[in-house]
Amino acid sequence: MTGTTLHPGTAAGRVVASMEELVGETPLLDVRLPGLAAGARLLAKLEMFNPLANVKDRAVLYMFTEAEESGLLPPTGGTVIECSSGSTGISLAALCAVRGHRCIIVMPDNATEERRQILRELGAEIISVPATDGLPAAWAFAEELQRATPGSWLPHQDTNPANLRAHYETTGPEIWAATGGDVDVLVCGVGTGGTLTGVARYLKERREVHVVAVEPASAAVLSGGEPGPHGIPGIGAGYVSEIMDLDLIDEVVAVPDEAAATTTREVTRATGLLVGVSSGAAAYASRLTSQQPRWAGATIVTVFPDTGERYLSMALG
Repeated sequence: MTGTTLHPGTAAGRVVASMEELVGETPLLDVRLPGLAAGARLLAKLEMFNPLANVKDRAVLYMFTEAEESGLLPPTGGTVIECSSGSTGISLAALCAVRGHRCIIVMPDNATEERRQILRELGAEIISVPATDGLPAAWAFAEELQRATPGSWLPHQDTNPANLRAHYETTGPEIWAATGGDVDVLVCGVGTGGTLTGVARYLKERREVHVVAVEPASAAVLSGGEPGPHGIPGIGAGYVSEIMDLDLIDEVVAVPDEAAATTTREVTRATGLLVGVSSGAAAYASRLTSQQPRWAGATIVTVFPDTGERYLSMALG
C-alpha cells in the first residue's frame, strides 16, 4: 500500500451496536462533471454511504423512532405497511428485520427486480399494484390495507413531518458543516419533497441559498405540467405531497428521461461510483444551473440519493 493514503469514514475505528448507528454523516464529493461551467464547484452528498445505500434511511429512522415513542408501533412484533417504489421500502424492511416487525410494501409493478429481491432478502412481503394507476391509487390501497390489518402502522412518508425533520436535523447541518456554510445553490430531486424541504429550510435560515427543484420532464407537476409515466425512479411522484414546502423553491428544472440516463453514465465515468438515475437527473440540473452567468464561480450542492446497483436491469436511454 505504498503511496496510498486511507481516509477512514465515521464508522472506522469504532464498534457499533446496530445498523441504525450508521445512518447519516455521509460524505460530500467534489464532482468533476464534464460540461460543468468553469469556476463552478459541484459537491454531491453521497447518500449511498448510508447502510441501506439510500437517502431514505434517514427519514425511515426518524419515522420509526417517533412512532415507537408515541406508541403507534410497539418495540417489536408489530406490522408496518407502506407504499414505496423501492428505497423507502428497503429502509423500512431493514429496520423491521432488526426490530422484529412484519413488513408489507405496496409497490408499483414496474419496480425493478433488484429492488424486489432486496426486499425479499430483508423479509418483506410485496404487494404489486398497477403503476399505470398512479401513486395516489397505490396510497389508497395501502391505506385500506392498513385499516384492515389490526395494530398495523402506516408511516405515510409523504404526509409524515418526521420525513422532512430528518433532513432538517441531519442532512442540512451536515452539508453546512462540511462546506463551512459556503453554499450558493442547492439542487435537489423531488419525490415526497422531504429531502428538499428539510435541507432547504435549514440552509435558507442561515444564508441566501438558491434552491433548484428537479423533476422528470414527463411528470413535471412543479412546472405546471401533468403527471405521467417516466424513467427516473425516486422522483416525480405526480403530485405535491403534504410535507412539500413550495415556498422554498426558487427554480424548477424538468429533466428528460434520456438526459437523466446519459448523465448518470457520465457521473459514473467521472467518479467511479455507480449512482442511481435520480442522481443523474440531479447532476444534469446542476450542470445547467452552473452555466447560468449569475452562478459563475458558485458552490452548488446536490444530493445523490442512492446507488445504481438496484437499477441495472433498467433500459437506460
